[in-house]
Amino acid sequence: MRLCGIYLLVGAAMLGATGCTRSTDRQSGPEKLTVAVSVAPQAWLVKQIGGDRIDVLTLVAPADNPHTYQPSDAQVSRVMQAAAYFRIGVPFESGPWFEAIESSRKVPIVDVRKDITLRQMESHSHHEEEDHHGHDHGHAHEHQHAGPDPHIWLSPPLLKTQAGTIADALSEIDPANRSGYDRNRAAVQQRLDDLDARIVELLEPLSNRAFFVFHPAWGYFADAYGLKQVAIEIEGKQPSDAELTEVQQEARRLGIQVIFVQPQITGQAAHAVAEAVGARVETLDPLAEDVAGNLLGAAEAIARSHQEKPSDNDG
Repeated sequence: MRLCGIYLLVGAAMLGATGCTRSTDRQSGPEKLTVAVSVAPQAWLVKQIGGDRIDVLTLVAPADNPHTYQPSDAQVSRVMQAAAYFRIGVPFESGPWFEAIESSRKVPIVDVRKDITLRQMESHSHHEEEDHHGHDHGHAHEHQHAGPDPHIWLSPPLLKTQAGTIADALSEIDPANRSGYDRNRAAVQQRLDDLDARIVELLEPLSNRAFFVFHPAWGYFADAYGLKQVAIEIEGKQPSDAELTEVQQEARRLGIQVIFVQPQITGQAAHAVAEAVGARVETLDPLAEDVAGNLLGAAEAIARSHQEKPSDNDG
């Protein structure tokens, strides 16, 4: 059975770890620390802080869906040899493989959600908002929630908090290099402050405006910049015909010209909505490793989508 294999791998890794030096000798030697993360955006942040001292093992490949992903036995074995594992709350972290690693107590597990207030994952939400003619229709739709939203890497202010947690953890594992981690933390936090200011400049004129996505990954981003995320996906499932009609009506009312999808998830319903309302489909990748560049690109794309007029997509 798969679960038995996981526990055998964990046990073998534990035995191997007792026969070799791991993080202790690395503190003063040239060997790098290997740390594991769940998704690529975390790898970017860890590398910003760890610099040349760190090698990062990223479990979810760029094309994989973290909501359905399961690590291979080989990956589990590699995680067991890591100096730390930085968890972020994506669904696959609750699997038996993770429980086995956690119960082994051989790999420090650092939860980068520390000191962050988690929002609930919106499965389908419509909001009161003026349409593109400036009329307030006073529409309100009940929110449905599907548990805590794990996408905390899509907000520069929250990335600053995570940077502090990561720097503290690396300093504890590798105290000889604490000063370097502290310098790198300060540098990346300043970079995130600059990014935040630029995004505010781009999106402040769109306060309380909506943008439509297939999968509701951008809630923290929306919260940070006063926007409203409207998701087409319903609790990880394609919407029913009635729900799809409702989304189409909402998109028409608001004059939506762009529906955003992500490359890891098939979003046929997004294409259906776009075709029905005369909008186009554009890709935003919430799992791109270049977090800073990706967030700026997302802000620019959302800003452009609100500058378009309905006639831009006619014909």
